[in-house]
Parts: sequence; C-alpha cells; structure tokens
Amino acid sequence: MKKKFNDQPIEVLVKELFLKEEGTLDLRLKYIGDEGARFLAAAEELRGLRKLNLERNDITSAGVKALCESPVLTQLTVLHLERNSIDDAGASHIAKCANFSNLQYLNLWKNKLGSEGAGELANSIYMSSLTALDLAQNNLGDDGAKALAGTMTLNGLKYLDVFGNGISEDGQNLLKNAEAFSGIQELILT
Repeated sequence: MKKKFNDQPIEVLVKELFLKEEGTLDLRLKYIGDEGARFLAAAEELRGLRKLNLERNDITSAGVKALCESPVLTQLTVLHLERNSIDDAGASHIAKCANFSNLQYLNLWKNKLGSEGAGELANSIYMSSLTALDLAQNNLGDDGAKALAGTMTLNGLKYLDVFGNGISEDGQNLLKNAEAFSGIQELILT
C-alpha cells in the first residue's frame, strides 16, 4: 500500500520499524489504513508487542475491530490511535476488547468519539488498568463527561485529557468532583 508520506508496504515497515527487544512498533504518519491494521492483527512476528503507535494512519472502527480480534496483539500496554477516524463504534470495540486489558496508556485524541463512545470506555471492565487516557478534541459533550464521571472502572487514572470536547462548566465540575478520579494527578479540561 502506498499513501501520502508512506513509500513502503506495511510488510516492509514492520520489518524495519519493529523493535522486538523493546516490544515497540512506531508507525505514526504511515497512513496504513484499515488494511494495514488487519495486517498487523495477523502478523505473528508481533507477538509480545507492548507499545504500538498508529497515530495518523487513516484507521477507522473497522481497523480497530481487526486489532481487537487479533490472536497476536494481546500484550499491549501503550496504544496510540490519535488523529484517525475512530468513532463510537471503534470506542465500543476497544471497550469490549479483552486483548486490551493490559493497556495502561490509550490515546484517542482528535478522532470522532461522542458521548456513547465515552460511556463505553467508562464502563469497560477491560480498561481498568488504564493510568492515562487522552480523549481530547473529540465530541464528548456534557453527556460524555457525565459518563466518564460515573465510571466504576477507570478509577486508576492518573491522567485524563478531555480538552476541546464542548464540555460546559457543569460537565467540567462533574469530572473534577468525580469520586472515581479522586487520585487523578492531571485532569485537562480546557
């Protein structure tokens, strides 16, 4: 696949960029799309991958679904999905994904998430290991803030960014005073 700045097929990118000893694969700005996500999900050489950066890759909820259904990507602790086209359906896939139960850091900045997606993440038993969640520049609104504030599973968060989501002062206050976020160290609202 050849798109925008990427001049190599996904197979070559994985061979060149996968740092096996570190368990890291950085594919930011490679525009691999859903097809590339499906390749990653089936790539046996990625067993043991812990940190995956897919920032700005034209990935939609279909690509997220492929990652979630992967028999290979089961040990991720860090996942960058910022600046893609992931909507509430994608957030739902993530929330219901046993593969992602070890995630400590999840970045969904500047996607297409709404309040429904925020609610799915807030109620996910698989997101309970998260310590950092970036949801900035989406469309969560006050309903999304309310869903996050009512979480029973995200109480280990130390960092939460919801900047640029159209959250009113009342919604911000819900987040500031949420019992689940009493141990949060950095809450970015504006």
